[in-house]
Amino acid sequence: MNTAAAPSTPPAHVRFEALDSLRGVCAILVVMFHMPVASHWRDWGLVQHAYLFVDYFFVLSGFVIAHAYAGRLKTPRDAGRFMVRRLGRVWPLHALMLAAFVGLELVRLWTPFDAVPPFARDRSVEAIFTNLLLVQAWNVHPYLTWNGPAWTLSAEVACYILFAGLVLAAPRRFRVIGLAVALVGVVLVLMASVHDTTPPPPWMNTTHVAAVPRAFYGFFLGAALQGVWVRIPRLKGMGATVLELATVVAVCLFVAWATGPATVAVTLAFVVAVWVFAGENGAVSRLLDHRALVTLGRWSFAIYMVHMFVLTVVLIAARKLDWMPNGRRIDFGSVWLNDLFAVGLFVWIVGLAVLAHRFVEGPAQRQIDRWTKPARG
Repeated sequence: MNTAAAPSTPPAHVRFEALDSLRGVCAILVVMFHMPVASHWRDWGLVQHAYLFVDYFFVLSGFVIAHAYAGRLKTPRDAGRFMVRRLGRVWPLHALMLAAFVGLELVRLWTPFDAVPPFARDRSVEAIFTNLLLVQAWNVHPYLTWNGPAWTLSAEVACYILFAGLVLAAPRRFRVIGLAVALVGVVLVLMASVHDTTPPPPWMNTTHVAAVPRAFYGFFLGAALQGVWVRIPRLKGMGATVLELATVVAVCLFVAWATGPATVAVTLAFVVAVWVFAGENGAVSRLLDHRALVTLGRWSFAIYMVHMFVLTVVLIAARKLDWMPNGRRIDFGSVWLNDLFAVGLFVWIVGLAVLAHRFVEGPAQRQIDRWTKPARG
């Protein structure tokens, strides 16, 4: 018999493993979106629109950060510790990949291996400093710069700052105020697209003009969701499984279909997905709790951060080796061979991500956690 689960509040340090596994899946889909290979899946709607899965990252971030920190930020010192811990989780690997891209640019400068002018446009010297400060997506550049996917980190830093300020200023009302911020965020995204003079309008594909409003929209809806999540009864057993399956199918179909203004609703779809899977009450959640998928979730940030560097190097090689007959995608004349090459790229990306997670991301996080651990007594 299916019954509703009694609402309960997990401890602040809990890790929502099903949600984390979904983050890993979303990271892989983003990689598939960026991969310039004429594979079987390249033209699938789900892959063509997979840029929308970064909005899952924003919703999930707002949810878990509100769960972990809403009751712990009492003083400006707490807020400072929170910011240092959050930056400690993203900045070291971001800095490493920025250094890798700068290194590639120096090779362009010192050797004739690539015809692209070094340190030009999106790879300008001044953009190095905005990237180091993680403000590059605050509408200070008219395009993505250096490691393009890092725009999401820049936008999230703005979310962290506003979240900490709201919790300090209005600890009992920060979620309500956050809902207003989310509404303003989506309105700004829509306005930016309406006034965009370069067709087609970006809508939810905005990554520099309205990146921060886009992040506010998802992050603060996720934070608001966390406040009501524990008060909403949740299904158990077969009912939970059916709801989880329906959610996965609905989200995938929506992402595959959504274009134009409809894409702004994807954040609402991810709010539903986070609510459904946070309780981990169905069979799909149990599948997502498998160690392999949980591990993928823990590698997801590293996968997201390293993949564009790998693809950039591969594209340079592909142009020199004439692997791009149409000038846009790598194509060996056989879609099956293309698939095999794409799988090899995935293996390369994940392998580098594992190394980055083990030797940079993980150690840096542990060190920052030790530095910022509150003193006892």
